[in-house]
Amino acid sequence: MEVHFTAEQEERLVQAARAEGTNAEHLVREAALRLLSKAKSSSNAAPELPKVHLGPVTSLHRRDLYDDVG
Repeated sequence: MEVHFTAEQEERLVQAARAEGTNAEHLVREAALRLLSKAKSSSNAAPELPKVHLGPVTSLHRRDLYDDVG
């Protein structure tokens, strides 16, 4: 498999690899494998439901729901 980068992207990869103490090919390979591993683990997990804060919760009385109670 081949992946093509622009000259600017390739230079940025080389710089990032130097900072990590490795070569660009190894850096890209490790990043791709981490991405695949993360995708596999997240596809098995249940989707996270949104969290909604409803404020303080108290008991409801009939007078709170209906206006027929005096």
